[in-house]
Amino acid sequence: MPIVNNCQYWDNGAYRVYSLSDGSRVNERPVLPGKSRWEYFDARGSRIYKSAVQREMKRAVEKHKKLWRVS
Repeated sequence: MPIVNNCQYWDNGAYRVYSLSDGSRVNERPVLPGKSRWEYFDARGSRIYKSAVQREMKRAVEKHKKLWRVS
């Protein structure tokens, strides 16, 4: 399971970029609802559409947010 290596906050937290240990990246826009809130990219920069991989990446981000108390 990948872990979050780096987190960048843009526009006062309106846009968040999480870099994972395997080189992939997760973009989060907290103001948007549901599925449009998350964007998943692999190490090459290509979008990830497989729900199993997205779920694993989201789990790593949620674990990071819980650890660092990010809302």
